[in-house]
Amino acid sequence: MGYVIFYIEAYLACFFLLGIILFKIQHGVNKQLSQVYLGNLTFVTMLYFLAEVFWAIVDGGIISTTRQMLYLSNIFTYVLLSIAAYQWFLLSEAIQNDKAVENDPGKLLLSIPVWFSTILCVTAYRTGLAYYVDDEGKLVNGKLYVLLIIVPFGYMIAASVKAFYRAFAKDKYAERSIYFTIGFFPIAPIVMGLLQAIIWRVPLLCYGAVAAIFYIYTSIQDSLISLDPLTQINNRTQMYKYLTQKMRNAEPGLSLFLLMVDVDNFRSINDAFGHVEGDRALVRISNAIKNACQGPRNRFFVSRYGGDEFIIVAEMAYRAEATWLAEQIRTNVRRITSDNNLKYSVSVSVGIAQYDFAEPISIQSFIARADSDLYKQKKLSAG
Repeated sequence: MGYVIFYIEAYLACFFLLGIILFKIQHGVNKQLSQVYLGNLTFVTMLYFLAEVFWAIVDGGIISTTRQMLYLSNIFTYVLLSIAAYQWFLLSEAIQNDKAVENDPGKLLLSIPVWFSTILCVTAYRTGLAYYVDDEGKLVNGKLYVLLIIVPFGYMIAASVKAFYRAFAKDKYAERSIYFTIGFFPIAPIVMGLLQAIIWRVPLLCYGAVAAIFYIYTSIQDSLISLDPLTQINNRTQMYKYLTQKMRNAEPGLSLFLLMVDVDNFRSINDAFGHVEGDRALVRISNAIKNACQGPRNRFFVSRYGGDEFIIVAEMAYRAEATWLAEQIRTNVRRITSDNNLKYSVSVSVGIAQYDFAEPISIQSFIARADSDLYKQKKLSAG
């Protein structure tokens, strides 16, 4: 009985902390799929906290501890925990732009373990496979109790493993930081949850869950500040910060290049097909640039400079590599028309500038050099 008040206070405090986050999510301007799933995860986790409060009230004998109440309190906690973990898996896949979580059949398939866990809990009153009440009125773990632990932690571990795998994939270098964020997310709830499974009257999981959700919420908010809202690549402010850092010290064996990409005749797309189609074209072009900038050996920072201009900051050994990258970008962009059956053609021009650490210049001067080379390339292609 002595632990009950402390247990309830802990979970209610965490409940109200998540309530603040949920309020901010629901009243925020970001309505992307990842933000929707984060709201779902937060809401279900709050329900789980209330279920833990109910469990403590029953377990502590504050209300009549009947056999039915023992079963009911455990059904709520285990089912809601599984649903919360499932929501996290959907969130992690949405952040990584996995198409499987964008359609109902895919989400239904991914939810099968939750349904299995729910059936185990609901039927425990009859089967005792998940847990049962012994002759002394105590809840005892059944033969399949371990599955109730495997399902929620399985979702979180699977999300982490997939994220880390993608982080180290050779073609995912440019998005590595995002994958590491997702991979490290479940560590706190997993560790705290396992400890609470061992010491089950000590409220540990709530702290781990709040820390993890707060971490991912702030990460998403940071991305809103640092990303261009249309193309979801780095914005000009982040590019300035990154370039300032890179211009301070040379990396051994690498040169610093700046590639400026400008969409050819972009105004004609807006005039002929409207600004909505123009925005779609910019998104497709940004994706084509990102795909060209994947690779394990080189370091690329892709950003939207403004309007129909993009800037790539690249560290490479030779200028020939920068020239090859520019051609790869042009090739990828030219494919957009055929790959999407567009009624218009898309092309870009690319200017290249190499930074001389022996003769430092300002960021604006560095960008101006790339812009000057871009102008030359446009004149050559026009001629």
